[in-house]
Amino acid sequence: MEQEQLSSILECLLFSSGRPLRAKDFAKILEIEESLVKDTLAKMVKERKNYGIVLLDNNGEYQLATNSKYSPQVKNFLNAELREKLTDATVEVLAIIAYRQPISKAEIEAIRGVNSQYSLRHLLIRGLIEKINNPSDARSFLYQTTTEFLMHLGLGTTGDLPEFAKLVEHIKLPETPALADQPPVMETPKTDEPTGTAL
Repeated sequence: MEQEQLSSILECLLFSSGRPLRAKDFAKILEIEESLVKDTLAKMVKERKNYGIVLLDNNGEYQLATNSKYSPQVKNFLNAELREKLTDATVEVLAIIAYRQPISKAEIEAIRGVNSQYSLRHLLIRGLIEKINNPSDARSFLYQTTTEFLMHLGLGTTGDLPEFAKLVEHIKLPETPALADQPPVMETPKTDEPTGTAL
């Protein structure tokens, strides 16, 4: 494998991961020599030092991050996003996490029936939820609410949340026709992300 191709692959894996990775992690996944991965990562660190997205090397743990030179611009952008009103979809995701925490992304999407990445991203940015390690699967995370969430709602603990059963006891769900008599319908994957927004 050529170093240029390996560099592109490592960049994709780093972007997809969202967490620090070591050279041995890449070597195991790609089934190549660790020394080749280390050399390529070292070159990437040097090449990207003036890019908007840099590659950080923290004692052998590598992660993509925004360039500190542009911290003011990034801060202003994030503050603008924080000032935006929560969408109905984001509030829905937050409610699911609040009542079912800790909960995985897959479980949230199974409840909602749509991709929830956009809402999760905004809730993480706002500090209303946080990721924690999944004890049953080291490859994934669980989501839970934060102290910031409690402060926003004026709660002492999540135990002070209204009982879910009482919240929905007066809500009448719409009647749906029996599905058994209907032919299966192929649907395209749904997402809660606004049209034209890139993650």
